[in-house]
Amino acid sequence: MLEALKGIASGMKTTLSMLKEPRDTYPYPEKRRELAPRYRGKHMLAVDEDGHELCVGCGLCEAVCPAHAIRVVAAGAEGDRTVSWTERYAVDYEVDLIRCIFCGMCEEACPTNAVRLTPFNELAAYDRRDMIAKKDELLAPPVRR
Repeated sequence: MLEALKGIASGMKTTLSMLKEPRDTYPYPEKRRELAPRYRGKHMLAVDEDGHELCVGCGLCEAVCPAHAIRVVAAGAEGDRTVSWTERYAVDYEVDLIRCIFCGMCEEACPTNAVRLTPFNELAAYDRRDMIAKKDELLAPPVRR
């Protein structure tokens, strides 16, 4: 019984001594961590100065993704409809942010520099379906709330 009380007292001594130490946490969201310049966060699809999508739906990003987190459905433009700067564009573009390992291979494989990884790192949702970034969400750059 005496040995048990000595163990508890030793543990409490360690705990109380740590209260004087500075904390290793950040008061998020008031203060945010400094990220490395090459940090890779949420994806975005770029547009040119005229507002045309740079993605031509080639599917290279989908092919090189080791996590199979990207899905691209391509189509040709109908009539005089200008979505992309070419006749081909991505009708549907999805990134599963749960499966993505943020390796940056999609960004490297893109021949038109349409796929970009932003420094946005605030990815949270209550439902798995909300973690699938659709094309309209990817075309708008992410913002901090």
